[in-house]
Amino acid sequence: MIDNKKYHQVLIIGDEVEERDYKKLEKMFGSSHEIGDWEIEKLLSNNPEIIIIGTGQTGAMTLDKETIKKFSARGGSAQGGKDIEIIVDITPQIIEIFNEKIKQGVKTNALIHTTC
Repeated sequence: MIDNKKYHQVLIIGDEVEERDYKKLEKMFGSSHEIGDWEIEKLLSNNPEIIIIGTGQTGAMTLDKETIKKFSARGGSAQGGKDIEIIVDITPQIIEIFNEKIKQGVKTNALIHTTC
């Protein structure tokens, strides 16, 4: 729950929280265990210092090298921007890390896969 509203899988971009588009992910990948390019764009928006990705309760969602390259290519210092730290872990750990980063005032975006 976030602000007393139940979500299943979310993107948190700054102060905005939105449900991931499960139908679109299902149509493209056959599951929500992948990250869509539009989600990468959202995660990179508003110049975050850190992007946090929760891979589910048991880590069913994985990030392949191509997805990591997309984050690096768009947010890295080679493109004139600053490097963005990316933390990937199972969701229970990520929630703790996310809350701590927010308390510290770190500009944080997140994708949290809450199931699996």
